[in-house]
Amino acid sequence: MKRNLRIALLAVGSLFGLLIVLIAGALVYGQVSFKRTYNDRPVYKIKADTSPQGIARGEYLVQSVMGCADCHAEKSQEDALSGLSYPIQQGPIAGIFSGSNLTPDVETGLGAWTDGEIARAIREGLDRDNTELVIMPSQNYREMSDEDIASVVGYLRSLKPVRNEITPFTMNPPAKTLWAFGLMGPRISQQPIVSSQDGPAAGSREYGAYLVNIGGCRDCHGADLSGGEVPMAPPGSPPGWDITSIGVISEWDKEEFILAMRSGTRPDGSLINPVMPWKVYRGMTEEDLESIYQYLMSIQK
Repeated sequence: MKRNLRIALLAVGSLFGLLIVLIAGALVYGQVSFKRTYNDRPVYKIKADTSPQGIARGEYLVQSVMGCADCHAEKSQEDALSGLSYPIQQGPIAGIFSGSNLTPDVETGLGAWTDGEIARAIREGLDRDNTELVIMPSQNYREMSDEDIASVVGYLRSLKPVRNEITPFTMNPPAKTLWAFGLMGPRISQQPIVSSQDGPAAGSREYGAYLVNIGGCRDCHGADLSGGEVPMAPPGSPPGWDITSIGVISEWDKEEFILAMRSGTRPDGSLINPVMPWKVYRGMTEEDLESIYQYLMSIQK
């Protein structure tokens, strides 16, 4: 009897020790992988489009499609894109969220960056020192055409420089571990962009898919846009809708879809949850919203 008890205690102790080792290993891995540096990453050359048309296109993408102000501007200064930071605390996860200063200030913004470095940060999630950016949705922007990324860089170059030193993004060990294992969003793509990228023709269904990607719709509606729980959302947050051809909007016609995106009101008169960033997308052109609707209605499951 005593022998069996000793064996049981030894087994429990071994399992407990193994668990401690695994937890410690995970925490160490999270620490060493946080803001990893990729020294072999090339910078694909992009020349900013600073023409009036290029700046206008960049402003449209930044403000009405990509929603950059959500992470890079205080609500009172949404057009400035001069950065923001605030503490985060959700269960064991803690840290300081920071959205960098995107204005062309030389010391605290993008003024000292090359056009290619800015484009790479957006499309590949690396800063000018080859360090991985945290919670930068570069997976949404990776397929952006050279023409569009050049317009975005041109628009950022046109902003008024604002000196605003932003506190670096920090996380506690549990958060770093979750990030390292991809549980707080995708990591950067391992393949650098080394050749030109073209976008689909405006007004096409393919262009609608392109806008859905750079608009970040999959962040809340899932990889296949069929909805479900939103990753890392605060407790009590509503699930993402199924926005495919058999989902919530399947009974909406094109005009009702466009009106909902412009007004935040469903066809039945009910209000769309403010978590949905319709206030960003309401600035999109009717043609672009039509392309998105066309694409969503083409998704069969």
